[in-house]
Amino acid sequence: MLLDHLIPKPPSLKGYDVHRLVQGLTDGASPLFADMGDNLIIRTDKPITEKGTAPRMTADGDIVGFELRSCVSRKIKGRHVYYPTTDWRSRHAWLHKQGQRHGFEPLTISCNSTQAKIDDGKGRKFTVDQTDFVGVLRVTDNTNFQKAVVSGVGSTARTFGFGMLVI
Repeated sequence: MLLDHLIPKPPSLKGYDVHRLVQGLTDGASPLFADMGDNLIIRTDKPITEKGTAPRMTADGDIVGFELRSCVSRKIKGRHVYYPTTDWRSRHAWLHKQGQRHGFEPLTISCNSTQAKIDDGKGRKFTVDQTDFVGVLRVTDNTNFQKAVVSGVGSTARTFGFGMLVI
């Protein structure tokens, strides 16, 4: 059974160190997780804590608040091209497109973006877009929406805590 586990952590623990911590807790798996500053939410079928809670169940037409950290980009000739951090319109359009694919319609959206510096712990350093969305959405296709809750939204940087839809 898929559960969300709340794990306390020091707020200074970030990036690859968090990735390693999550993999250690899940026997090498790469589950969805969200870094909430002083806590991690890890969504997995592995029994991490006794206090895991099932993700919220929804139905078509439900209206729910959400949080999502994603790497927002478009692909040009197979390469990710990031929008300027000030381009909120493109980020909103990206989320609407993801909503069509994943069974939801964003009703209100607020977003903040930056370039996240990532060190993969193997000597490779790179940056990715980090857009933090908060808002309210309407579930339009609950089957696809539940798949998004389980599998995530977006395809880039999931290993570093991107893509988990928190409702």
